[in-house]
Amino acid sequence: MLGPVECYADDGARLSLGPPKQRAVLALLLAQPGRVLSVDRLISVLWDDAPPKTALKNLQVYVYQLRKIVGSRLLSRAPGYLMSIDPAELDLTRFAELLEVARRERTPRGYREALALWRGPALADLAASGLLRGVVAQLEELRLAARVECAEAELDLGRHVEIVADLNEWVREHPLNERLREQQMVALHRAGRPAEALAAYQECRRVLTDELGVEPGESLRRLQAELLRAKPVGAAAIRQLPPDVVTFAGRGRELNLIKAPPRQDRVAVCVITGQAGVGKSALAVRAAHEIAARFPDGQLYADLSDGASDRILSQFLRALGERPGDEEALRYRSLTASRRLLVVLDNVATAGQITRLLPTGPGSAVLITSRRPLTALYGASYVKLGALQLEDAYRLLEGVAGEVSDAAELVRRCGGLPLALRIAGARLAARPQWTAPLLAARLADEAHRLDELRLGDVAVRSAFEVSYAELGSPDVARVFRLIGLLDGPDFAVAAARALTDVPDVEDLLAELAGAHLVEEPVPGRFALHDLLRLFARERCRASESAEERSLALERLHKHYLEALADNPADLWLAEERDNLIAAAHQASPADAIAFAAGLSWYFRRRSEVADWCALNTLALEAARSLGDLRAEALVLKELGAACERGFKFGEAQRHWTAALALARELHDRQLEAVTLNNLGITHWRRRNLPAALTSLEASLKLREELDDSQGAAYVRTNLGLVHAALGDLPAALVCYEETLTTLRACGDRSGELHALANMADAHRQLGSLDRALELAEETLGLARSVGDRQIEAGVLLDRGIVHELAGRGAQARASYTEAVELSRRIGFRWGEAEASRKLAGLDG
Repeated sequence: MLGPVECYADDGARLSLGPPKQRAVLALLLAQPGRVLSVDRLISVLWDDAPPKTALKNLQVYVYQLRKIVGSRLLSRAPGYLMSIDPAELDLTRFAELLEVARRERTPRGYREALALWRGPALADLAASGLLRGVVAQLEELRLAARVECAEAELDLGRHVEIVADLNEWVREHPLNERLREQQMVALHRAGRPAEALAAYQECRRVLTDELGVEPGESLRRLQAELLRAKPVGAAAIRQLPPDVVTFAGRGRELNLIKAPPRQDRVAVCVITGQAGVGKSALAVRAAHEIAARFPDGQLYADLSDGASDRILSQFLRALGERPGDEEALRYRSLTASRRLLVVLDNVATAGQITRLLPTGPGSAVLITSRRPLTALYGASYVKLGALQLEDAYRLLEGVAGEVSDAAELVRRCGGLPLALRIAGARLAARPQWTAPLLAARLADEAHRLDELRLGDVAVRSAFEVSYAELGSPDVARVFRLIGLLDGPDFAVAAARALTDVPDVEDLLAELAGAHLVEEPVPGRFALHDLLRLFARERCRASESAEERSLALERLHKHYLEALADNPADLWLAEERDNLIAAAHQASPADAIAFAAGLSWYFRRRSEVADWCALNTLALEAARSLGDLRAEALVLKELGAACERGFKFGEAQRHWTAALALARELHDRQLEAVTLNNLGITHWRRRNLPAALTSLEASLKLREELDDSQGAAYVRTNLGLVHAALGDLPAALVCYEETLTTLRACGDRSGELHALANMADAHRQLGSLDRALELAEETLGLARSVGDRQIEAGVLLDRGIVHELAGRGAQARASYTEAVELSRRIGFRWGEAEASRKLAGLDG
């Protein structure tokens, strides 16, 4: 397609494609592979909307003949035909793929590879016959765009001499394209051929006036004026950039954003923001070196960490060949108006600090680094930096220290912060006997981690202190210090309000976000980088008393516990779960017990056994430290439930046996009944059926004595399981039906769910497959409504078994697959393994 239309066999032999219109049919279908082109559309294009009476017959003959050549790739599809073709078989699709890659990478090599596929004008043989003019024009536009972008990429890399010949050729082929003319003039001028650059402008002006009767556009005229004023190539240009950062790593996306070709009709301003130590200056210097060739009049650089913008303005004037003196800002604007400069302004505090340092010449660019967003810079673009990705963090560490083994923990302790990684790498390089695990172990102690991240005058703590010192008010600084007490991954405004006891804390958090001391990953939720949290905690311990810190955490824990008591939505629990767990570990023993009680039901429903066990283990330690036997018994009951749900039946029996002893010591018959029921379940799980009957019958007797019909129904459910295990399914069904009636009357949907699931299983074992399927579907709907995902996964497995027994293989496969996927998501390993085994059985 990219040249004369040609087709080759697998052995490389060129195939004859027949007369021009037959080749045109093939080209039309190949121009839109995989899409149906109607018969009417094909006829209209082939005969320019004036088809002969035989057009349809002719088209059918062309298609017939083409099928002999391309085979089954040419398909009939109402209302016409389509070409089904592998992209690798067609140069047009390969060109599009390579062009997409080149645009993403912005490399001349990528554009060159794409353009190399062209063998001449698109569809050259058909274009010569006057066929497919519209398709040819579209393809040639693609080729022209690729050439323009290729030339831009070459010029960006300073390859002016290398691109001149290509531009001369491309201008001959596209004499009216002003963008190519601009690039030709720039390349000639920078290649030391200024007279030819100006002659190219005159040639362009002649062609435009002769062919179209118009003058060159504003951009071309401005470029001619700049070249007339320009210093001769080879005259000393300003080169103030610091050396490139040799160990730079990552930031590919951000580099591409900064390096994107700017508009030529104004000054491009880009602000790189982020917290202290995140690598803003390194990125600015790397980007500046990569785009420096675009700015033939030079590069200016200034570090404004001391805020002395007047001194910098004087330095810039001297660099531009002017003596400092009166009206420096006016003279600077005048000097930069006719030049294409790159200005790098590092460590800027406020927009007002740099207003006078911005050049005025169109085509110039300014790179600014700042800990603040500098939103007052109208028209600026912004690149915000976060922590490095893991792979890039490894590369940076090894760039400084050389090859490093077992560095995963060290990288994690540095939190992806480039400054911390550079210091860690430098310490390893300075002490070859040290290993990455050794340094990681030294960083493990949070109290001394910031002390370790220091090398000479360079320290992470010092970088943070600058940002902290710039905070606008004591209230903002206090909020920053107090949120350092938090251990969770992020926090909501309501939590910060409780912690700090500041009603308008959201405004102060916005100030901290503006200073990049906190981040706002989603609206209304804030987070601290791990190292900034340690710094904030240090400042808090230095400024707030132990009593003030304790009161702050007590307010936070009260806020969380009140929210838990209000039966919060699952969305809130999902957002806050890690914070609630972290709070439980920081809380007083009594509050730790309360957190475990408040979260256990959530973990039970979601079958999140690990967190359920861990939180109740913490609560058990708290209860024992308080000597609170009742709390200890209740926590043991919950811990046993978590172990039972996690298939750790021995541990569950141990916890419930201890809970039963405490219940009897406390003379708490209700708790004794509950614990006997739980022990009965454990015995059933471990196939000790006589012990299961003994425990459950004792529990049922206590429930009936206490007139606890709902509790008795739960025990009957479990008695049904034991009867089923003993082979007495009718007796089991009687237990389940009695249970279902009672629990529905009580409105106990969770208990109803278990009864329904057990009834479905019993009917399946009895061979009543239709009734079993009916109950399984009812149970599945209730499980999803209640939110018990483990029961849901189990019912999906049971439903699959019913379908399989009924000979419905496709439905069984679908149900087993759904069970596998859900079990995998919730970490229900038994369910995943069993459903996978069932799937394999279908295939076997």
